[in-house]
Amino acid sequence: MDDFAKAAFREREAKKILKRRVFLLHFSIFLVTNAFLVLVWYVTGHQYPWFLFPLGGWFIGIVAHGAATFLLSDPQDVILAKEEKRARSGDT
Repeated sequence: MDDFAKAAFREREAKKILKRRVFLLHFSIFLVTNAFLVLVWYVTGHQYPWFLFPLGGWFIGIVAHGAATFLLSDPQDVILAKEEKRARSGDT
C-alpha cells in the first residue's frame, strides 16, 4: 500500500471521528437546553407541558443527525473501504 492510499484512509478515519464528535456536541447541547426548558416549565407553575414542542422537534433533528452520522455512509467511504480491503488482501 502506497503513502497516498494510507493518507486517504487516515483522512477517512479522521472524518468519521469528527462527524461523531459533532454529533455528540449537538446531542449534549440538546440535553442541556431541554433540561433548562423543563426547569423553566416547572418553576413557572408546571401547567401545560409546552416544553414538549421544542423537545419533540429537536428530537427529530437529533435522530436524523444520528442516522446520518452512524448509519449512512458516504459513497466515497464505500469506495475507499473496498480499495482498502483489496489493498490489504494483496499485501498478505
